[in-house]
Parts: sequence; C-alpha cells; structure tokens
Amino acid sequence: MSPAVFVILFFATGVALLVAELLLPTHGVLGILGVCSFVAAIGACFFINQYAGLLVFILAIVATPFVSTYVMNLWPHTPIGRRLVLRHVETPPPAPALSVGQIGIAVGQLKPMGHCDFGELRVQSISEHGVIDSGSQVKIVAINSGIPTVRPAATTSAS
Repeated sequence: MSPAVFVILFFATGVALLVAELLLPTHGVLGILGVCSFVAAIGACFFINQYAGLLVFILAIVATPFVSTYVMNLWPHTPIGRRLVLRHVETPPPAPALSVGQIGIAVGQLKPMGHCDFGELRVQSISEHGVIDSGSQVKIVAINSGIPTVRPAATTSAS
C-alpha cells in the first residue's frame, strides 16, 4: 500500500475513534487512540514529503481549536447529546414571599440560626442579636441572600 492510503486510513480511523469516544463510556481510551491515529497520519504525511507533513501538521494545529469548539457547541443539539447533556435552567426558583417588617413566630430556639413561621411559610432565619426563645414573636429586619434576619418583636416596638 502507498503511504497516501495509510494517511487516509489513519485519519478515518482517528475520526471514527473520536466519534465513538463521544458515544461510548470508555473513559478517554478511544479518544487517546484517536489522537494517536491522527499523529500516525501526520507521521505518514512526513514519510511522503517533509513539506506535506509540515503543512498537515500546521493545519492540524490551527484547525483543532475550531473543530473542537464546533463539535462541543453542536453536541448538545444532537439526539444523543440532548439525552446526555443537562439543560440550562432559565428561571431561578421563586424566592419566599417575605418582606422586611413581617411578623412571625420562632419555631425552635434561634441561637443564632433556627426556623421561624411566617404565616404558612417556614423558613430558616438568623437572629440579629443573641438567642431568641422558641414561641417568641419575631420581626424581620433584613433579608440577606434569601435568609431573613430577625429580632424579637417586643424589642422592635420599644425602639
């Protein structure tokens, strides 16, 4: 066989192995074999002619980032890729309907974290200062990262 046939066979084998790597759970074994096949094809090009080998080597170096980016962008849109790649969540989960000044009841002792009931909504809360006993009325004074900061309701009315 001529070296040109080996170049074509090595390139075709490399493409087939890289596609199989996407479809089969081989933990990178087929991918490594595919890359080795491409290296063998470049080596066969050098065997044909040093300038042809250098040209193919440079083309491979330049084309690899573009081809891999195209494949990675195309993969989630293929039928198999849709089954394997998780979808992007567009909307964040809704935040609890809490507001500053809302009154609730401490379910357990807040030292400083605990749970409070605000109507039918039970949320994890943090006390502003010290320990708040179970069953005490609390008032929301701030909401940070979705977690209400509370203080005893009696303290807020005296200020």
